[in-house]
Amino acid sequence: MRLTVVASVLVILALSLAGLIMVIALHHILARSAEGATSARAQQIAGIVAAEGLRGVEPSLLTTAQNIAVIQVVDSAGNVRMASDEGYNRPLSQPLAAGEQRTFPSGRVHQNSDETYHVSAIGVRTPDGVLTVMVGSAVSPINATVLVVAALCGVVFPLVVAGMAALTYHFVGRALQPVEAIRRRVDDITGGDLAQRVPVPDSGDEIATLATTMNAMLGRLEESRLQQVRFVNDASHELNSPLTTLVGLLDLARVKGQTIDLDTIDSVMMPEAARLQTMIADLLLLARADESGIPLRLADVDLDEIVSAEVTRLEATTDLCVNVALVPIRLRGDAEKLGRALRNVADNAVRHTRDTLTVSMTHDAAAKVARVEVSDNGRGVPDADKSRVLQRFVRLDTSRERASGGSGLGLSIADEIVRAHDGTMIISDSTLGGATVGFVLPVDD
Repeated sequence: MRLTVVASVLVILALSLAGLIMVIALHHILARSAEGATSARAQQIAGIVAAEGLRGVEPSLLTTAQNIAVIQVVDSAGNVRMASDEGYNRPLSQPLAAGEQRTFPSGRVHQNSDETYHVSAIGVRTPDGVLTVMVGSAVSPINATVLVVAALCGVVFPLVVAGMAALTYHFVGRALQPVEAIRRRVDDITGGDLAQRVPVPDSGDEIATLATTMNAMLGRLEESRLQQVRFVNDASHELNSPLTTLVGLLDLARVKGQTIDLDTIDSVMMPEAARLQTMIADLLLLARADESGIPLRLADVDLDEIVSAEVTRLEATTDLCVNVALVPIRLRGDAEKLGRALRNVADNAVRHTRDTLTVSMTHDAAAKVARVEVSDNGRGVPDADKSRVLQRFVRLDTSRERASGGSGLGLSIADEIVRAHDGTMIISDSTLGGATVGFVLPVDD
């Protein structure tokens, strides 16, 4: 309705302006046309009078036409010597001197008549003395024509506005029907059913694009909600496992009235408590990353020193065969966070390899990137699961990871850290037969 009102007001203003310009232009054109006709006839008669006097003026020259209503020849005393009508005994204008030519906007030929004329007058010297040829065109037909056109505009333009308003209301209403359908569907979706989608009209216009974009947004919201639900469920399950162990032991000791021995504390309770503490710290880190990203303390970092320190740790804490290939690389980053990301990748490889690890570094100077990869000779990662291993709480070998203390968050945290450094994770097959997991970081040479 608002669009219809606005469009109607604009059309009314436009038509009013156009009508005013058209009426003024029409009046000007008719007046100029009449002036041209009277001037031409006056010059024609003046030429004959100048050469032959009054006797040379034939009756046909005194006949009126469409734009010629009155013809007079007046002497210098103001007497009408010849006229197109005997009743036109009053001169249209004052006599002119010889050679003078003027146009008068208003002249009359009858004392008792209100009819006015546009007059073209020419003073000419003739054998009969100085005469003035006057030719007039009636004003009233011109005004009547203009008034008729104005009246037609006054009748037609409102009909045009009414028709335009009706068509605008109809077509705008039809155009906005999909918007109303989208609004109703979105109102239903706010109830929590993110599986619904808004209807997409087949018009192929901006509204269809809007509906498609909203459906894509709803898809992302649904996926985000599902991830959130899965995250909460998985986190609850993971936290429940060590808590159940600790609460069970404490309850057993309370029921039996016995203290818990040091072996149970060292072998069961402390590892479960440490696992619980690590998991809570990981969840807090991921929550902060979701909210505002991983906070970094950037400085110049020797990436090869971080890799060398991790290799030293692996050799000291495992009985695996660790092969290493280092190249000196310096970049801007957070040494502590990069070390944690590499440790998570290495710990994941340790849990899955049989007996060998390969830690390698490469530097692509042309692409300005550094690659750090950890390869194992375990069972590898199936192609269908390569896109899943970076998700939170994803385990491809659930029982094995839980037995070894994995929470399914290590690679997710590594991915967050690497992306905070504008890098990407690598998940591929290893030449050793297992999997290769690592990351690519930008290097400013």
